[in-house]
Amino acid sequence: MHAARLVHYFDVFRHPLRVDELSRLVGLEDAELDSAVGEASRLGVERDGRWVFRLGRGADREARLRRARAAERLWKRARFAAATLARVPFVRGVLVTGSLSKQSASDDGDVDFLLVVATGRAWTVKSTLHGARRLLPGLARDSLCTNYILDEASLAIPERTMFTAVELATAVPMAGNTACVALLDANDWARRFVPGLEGSRARATLAPPIAPPSAVEARVPAAWDEHARAAMQRFWAWRYRWLDEQDRRKRFKQEAGVATNHLHDHSAWVAREFAARCEAHGVLLP
Repeated sequence: MHAARLVHYFDVFRHPLRVDELSRLVGLEDAELDSAVGEASRLGVERDGRWVFRLGRGADREARLRRARAAERLWKRARFAAATLARVPFVRGVLVTGSLSKQSASDDGDVDFLLVVATGRAWTVKSTLHGARRLLPGLARDSLCTNYILDEASLAIPERTMFTAVELATAVPMAGNTACVALLDANDWARRFVPGLEGSRARATLAPPIAPPSAVEARVPAAWDEHARAAMQRFWAWRYRWLDEQDRRKRFKQEAGVATNHLHDHSAWVAREFAARCEAHGVLLP
């Protein structure tokens, strides 16, 4: 059932999976996966060689290959951006998320990051990077999209959904192995959706470490974080004043230790599309 769910989930993005990708996500060896895919065939899943996809959607493979080639070109920028973020004070872990983490991108795509930062410094980092990005040209700005920042005391993500689980399982750790492993350990619930999370954890252990805290960190008062959070709240309230406060707080997390900004409620759309596919093929939702 896990194999069928994951195939239908990725079909929301017109993203056929390679057998090795599905094997890692499900946490099975290739031989075991053959049996799982065979069982999934009655649930709207089809296999053709090294590809697994939703029944009748084999034509999506060519588009997937084009996006994979674009992703290869984008990774050069992503690696440079990750190395830059790893040098920012208070940053403890850097992970690439979004479409690039799934080896899929458009020619004008951006790079999404999840950052783990020192306890009590989420908004210090968020406000600093927000201000720095506004001074950069478009290409550089699009390479530094820090859409999710968690401090080390707030690693457990409350949104326990298929969307969040897949993002965690496919995130590519770029720096800060200790913090990246701690993030996955704090969200072990994701195994219910993506059983192969252990493979993601093993990959996180291989990320290069981040240098010890710099002297700069000691000079920034702890109280600055709350001031930075209040300033970002005022900015978002002004810039997105067309949203009601409840909706704005949902899209822009404003908690101590957690800083996110997702203007478009992408995860809700994904959940609806995923549920429709599962219902159409008799797949039980997790």
